[in-house]
Amino acid sequence: MKRVLFVLSVLLFASCNDLKYADDIVGEWECVSWIDVASSKDKCANNAYFSFKKDNTYTSNVSTQETSGTYKIADGILYSKPDGKLEIAVEINKLTKDTLSFTMSRSGNAEILTLVKK
Repeated sequence: MKRVLFVLSVLLFASCNDLKYADDIVGEWECVSWIDVASSKDKCANNAYFSFKKDNTYTSNVSTQETSGTYKIADGILYSKPDGKLEIAVEINKLTKDTLSFTMSRSGNAEILTLVKK
């Protein structure tokens, strides 16, 4: 019985966080830090912008590559599905009304991207 209550508590907590994340992510975001964990190099150079809308669509411009598609948040993971491409998942480290930080893997290397709301 304790195990069932624990699992239900975890699921309820995760779903509450996802609802809060859904509200907080809406808006225009710009890069302030993009750290390649292996090299500690910051790759931001003001070249990453994201716009998340309430209707679960997004647009991005990363290194002059424009993308649009849909997104969802589940269990603390941000899933984006660029039009005509495969779904991408990144782990949300922090999402507040003004800061979004997530860890992603590019070619097997961990990278941490931090954005602030415009």
